[in-house]
Amino acid sequence: MFLIQDSKCRSFFILAFLLCAGLSQSLFAQVRGKLVGKVVDAEFGEGMPGVNIVLENTTMGAATDLNGNYDIENVPVGEYTVVATFIGYARLRIEDVHIKANQSETVNLKMSMEALEGEEVVVTAKALKNTEAVLLKDRQKAAAVSDAISAEVISQAGASDAADAMKQVTGASVVDGKYVYIRGLGDRYTSTQLNGAEIPSADPYRRAGSVDIIPSNLIDNIVTVKSFTPDRPGDFSGGMVDIKTKDFPDQLNFKFSVSGSYNTQATFNSNGPIGYTGGSTDWLGYDDGSRSIPGIVDAGLKSGDYPTPPTSFNPESTESLDDLQVYSQAFNPQMAPSPMTPSLNQSYSLSIGNEFDLFNRSLGYLASLTYSNGYESYDDGIYNAWRLGSSQATELTPIFRMADVQSTHNVLWGGLLKSSYKINPFNIISANYLYNTNGVSVARNLQGQYDYDKLDAADDLFIASNLGYSERQLASLQLNGDHHFMSLGGLKMDWNVTTSATRQDEPDLRYFSRYAMVEDGEIIRQGTFSNIAPTRYFRTLNESKNEIGANFTLPFRQWSGKAANLKFGGLYSQKERDFVENRFVYNEGSGARSFKGDADAFFASDNIGWDMTSQTINGTTYYGYKLKLSLSPADLRVNDYGAEQEILAYYAMAELPLSNKLRFIGGARYEATNINMASLDTTKADGKIDTKDWLPSVNFIYTIHPDMNVRASMTRTLARPNFRELAPYASYDFSAGFTHIGNPLLQRTLIDNYDLRWEWFTRPGEIYGLSFFYKSFQNPIERAFIVTSSNREITWENVDRAIVLGMEVELRKKLDLLSSRLSNLSFGTNFSLVQSRIEITEEQLALMRQNNPEMESTRPLEGQSPFLLNLNMTYDNAENGLSAHVYYNVFGERLSEWNKTGEPFVYEQPAHTLNASVYYRVGDNIKLKFAGKNLLNAKRQKTQLYQGTDYIFTQFTEGTTFSIGLDYSL
Repeated sequence: MFLIQDSKCRSFFILAFLLCAGLSQSLFAQVRGKLVGKVVDAEFGEGMPGVNIVLENTTMGAATDLNGNYDIENVPVGEYTVVATFIGYARLRIEDVHIKANQSETVNLKMSMEALEGEEVVVTAKALKNTEAVLLKDRQKAAAVSDAISAEVISQAGASDAADAMKQVTGASVVDGKYVYIRGLGDRYTSTQLNGAEIPSADPYRRAGSVDIIPSNLIDNIVTVKSFTPDRPGDFSGGMVDIKTKDFPDQLNFKFSVSGSYNTQATFNSNGPIGYTGGSTDWLGYDDGSRSIPGIVDAGLKSGDYPTPPTSFNPESTESLDDLQVYSQAFNPQMAPSPMTPSLNQSYSLSIGNEFDLFNRSLGYLASLTYSNGYESYDDGIYNAWRLGSSQATELTPIFRMADVQSTHNVLWGGLLKSSYKINPFNIISANYLYNTNGVSVARNLQGQYDYDKLDAADDLFIASNLGYSERQLASLQLNGDHHFMSLGGLKMDWNVTTSATRQDEPDLRYFSRYAMVEDGEIIRQGTFSNIAPTRYFRTLNESKNEIGANFTLPFRQWSGKAANLKFGGLYSQKERDFVENRFVYNEGSGARSFKGDADAFFASDNIGWDMTSQTINGTTYYGYKLKLSLSPADLRVNDYGAEQEILAYYAMAELPLSNKLRFIGGARYEATNINMASLDTTKADGKIDTKDWLPSVNFIYTIHPDMNVRASMTRTLARPNFRELAPYASYDFSAGFTHIGNPLLQRTLIDNYDLRWEWFTRPGEIYGLSFFYKSFQNPIERAFIVTSSNREITWENVDRAIVLGMEVELRKKLDLLSSRLSNLSFGTNFSLVQSRIEITEEQLALMRQNNPEMESTRPLEGQSPFLLNLNMTYDNAENGLSAHVYYNVFGERLSEWNKTGEPFVYEQPAHTLNASVYYRVGDNIKLKFAGKNLLNAKRQKTQLYQGTDYIFTQFTEGTTFSIGLDYSL
């Protein structure tokens, strides 16, 4: 956890210093010109080390490094012919290469095996600058089924973070604004990685790390792998999302961006948004300590000496009552939100990168900072709960019906420092440090009808307020090495060591429920509930992960002399989590002023503590006391738990051409998993998983012609329960309105996967793709809901089996095929059609049909969208510097909550999203951006369907956001 503790400001200022230092140094390091690029094998798409690159008729040249990269510095301005040679491959000549002053010219090369002795291939150079096209070529040669988006598309789509960006990936959907679902499957079947290492989760209820914490400014590309090969971790079935941060440039690159945005429901709106007083550092994304447990209270908890009211009263000795009053008054008295007016949303980013010589070797670096500060709000929300009164009911009966008002203040800042040192062309060492902090302040009011306790009249109001703050940090330090041993038959080795940590701190979550009795439209009385006491929660989750892995690739020639690879390696991963929760409950004594509608007055310091009472009888004075409001700890440590996970894995696989057109990639991976979860409440059972699994993988790639492939794969993967799902304690989530209860008896899930894909890469940046897939799940883990009039619980359980099948269609095409006048226009779309089915057990179905005779015997997987559709249209005119982009996204109705008691299931309804952006370049250094996000402002709605009627479960809108920005670059 050293990566996070006491590092917030330090990381910020260190990165800022490096940015300034790097800029001042690089401004004086300009060179005449440079030629850079990468050489890849035309058949496999892999980088080729040791290729000789020379400028014809000069003495200038270089050899490619172990990744196939080369650079030739200090090249005089002019026109050149580049010659590439490698034993066994056709000599390659690239003509018309232009070198410009103080610029890098990129020439990427493909070399083919020599068919005839002395064969030479001559082409005209055309530097590949379209990053999306580069990714498509990578996909064409990849061993597994994959999809990818580049920084170029991320920017065009107006994405603010990685979660926004993922909405453009074929078959991907984003739930709750931060969790990625691939092919409609939940986040437990998706592995989220940062530069090849898994992102730890900062959410106790989620297995995958949330990707909204990674700003889009730091992202170079996002690759989504959808079929398993043994060199990848086996704990994904839907897909593995690998977010690659930006790499350092080969010459000075400085960029500064600033933007402001206006949200139609939040910005400058004084009639709807609500909030509360926070800390002085909220603008930096973390609390200044004002929300923490007060020091005197924390000391009392640790010593076990928290004051309690005396059973008998001595007026000469009131220390315990005085201490209780001091402790109770030490907390912030605000327990309900107040109106506020959000300011303009804003974001900034700054980056610098370059490379220079250190000890006559190349050292590259990239340093980047990004910051955003914004508000969202809605006052049109609906929050309901329904029950099925009996099996003969013709409609659902409301448990409660609430109007929902919520405002969110979101601050996100992060820094990236990346460096790579080329010891020699065959040995490269890299380091990557990423730090992000995200602070989210939430204020929420619910008000409506709830047949509860004193509320008997139809107009009586139940009112509940929530004030919350969530502070998340992600820190990741990665060391990587790439090595090529020519003396060992060309053996390649790459290794990585990663230590990462996440922290989620929720200090002082405040819940306050009360009632208002209404008569003839007027409030006649207000008060509090004796059985729903005002409550404050303090929760902290720390998760750390250490990982070390190595991969070895040994090239060889198969029986007909074609290049093949044998690959093997291993990984050890160790993860730990600690969760601590403290809960404090207000006790309302007989001496307290009753609540009359003013929360500030009710929780004021003069209404907290105690008063002395006296009574004189027959000349004798008797003293006593009356408690007012007082705050006491409840259920200490019963929800605390610690957990650890260890994974040991090793694998072997081969990449083998079987003929000129057919390629085989296959092998197996062994993973041994040990998970232990222990509650600090010794009355609760421990959770334990100890498994050893072999995960085979068979993949075939048939090349119909050089730009067209057919892929087929058969693989086995697995999914593990997360720590919270195993922890058997109960915790209440106000935002969801449910109590979560873990299940220590959960088992891991095994999945058999079958994929078939046809892909045609017609031109750079263009693709036609068609995929089919089928998945069979053994013991899938599903959330189970129990919703009654008195209880709303969520737990997790294994169901017997499930299947998922579907298809995906992808198209990216320039429109010049219709007319030359449309040469600046391009169109893209991807569509996924998915069906899933879980057979409900006969025992469970019989129980459900007691309440709901119409209950079907099957249901879809939770969170699985039956269809996903993305459309985009792009206009790009390099001559006048104008580009425009429109993006549309929609998902199909997906299961959100299913009920074990037969209540109608809750489904999230489709939400249509439309974003647009316009870029205009002014000169060589400035770019203006205008964007509109969520232009349709569609309702975000969950419903329950019963006998043809839709009953709203939740509903709200997010508002439309308009932004204007400026980029300055050198």
